[in-house]
Amino acid sequence: MELSGQATGVLFATIAALSWTVFTFSMKIALSGASVLKAAAAVNGLNALLVSAVALFFLPLAAFVPAGAGTAIHILLAGFLHIGMARLFFYTAIQRLGPSRAIPVAMSYPIVTALLAAFMLGEGVTLRIIAGLALLLAGITIIVRAEPARPDPAQPTGPGWKTTGWICAGVSSLLWGFAAIFFKKAAAGVHPLAAAVYALWIGFIVAALIARWMDPAAKFSALPWRWLAISAACQTVAVPLYIFALTQILAVRVTAIVSAQPLFALPIGWFFMREDENISPRLIAGAALSVSGVLLVIL
Repeated sequence: MELSGQATGVLFATIAALSWTVFTFSMKIALSGASVLKAAAAVNGLNALLVSAVALFFLPLAAFVPAGAGTAIHILLAGFLHIGMARLFFYTAIQRLGPSRAIPVAMSYPIVTALLAAFMLGEGVTLRIIAGLALLLAGITIIVRAEPARPDPAQPTGPGWKTTGWICAGVSSLLWGFAAIFFKKAAAGVHPLAAAVYALWIGFIVAALIARWMDPAAKFSALPWRWLAISAACQTVAVPLYIFALTQILAVRVTAIVSAQPLFALPIGWFFMREDENISPRLIAGAALSVSGVLLVIL
């Protein structure tokens, strides 16, 4: 049975969201006792290679030519913020909090984008945005106060360790919110999949330089490459399907499905990492509130 364009778009967006959710759990395993900086560089590099192969298969070389200097600058900013920096903060949050707690905070970036658009693009701050922000903040407050995930024996257990994780999750959301503005501008001057390829390579270079500067003692050979490869593969499935979904249905619907990742993460965490993730009723309630706040803004 042939799927309609609407059904295809929903299917692609759903698979992308699930792939990104699975990615966070594989990254959690990969980061156990590993260098976050070196792991971020490794995953970004693998992801860039795989997405480049997909893009070259689907796109002609002419699709990779930016329309002008402005497009190139927007791609550079998107790659630096979204891939190079935001992913690094997000991986740190995953390592310290676990996916079920890091995802609801990080996936609040559509509200950040809406607020930034109001100030940077002249769009108004509506009552819907204010109400969504209130729901989001209430959900995050509940999540922070929920019982913590079981500590990883390979990691420190002090209060500062978790606090840094919450801060990193919030910073990743903020950076993704900024980067969404630049990705939107870049996509007007080059194919979105080509923009993703450029952004991934820029992010890899940024992550590699940061790892070399801040963690020179850690060795790439010591990284759990099997789990990093699985993580990169999940990202590679998600990115093209996410972009293709945007060509089939309204962008707001794609964003809504992807922003529901916290609700995907909870059952996955309960089935596969129940003891480690400590899925509690309070955590579920907080995730539901945070997703409701995001959906209220973007739908």
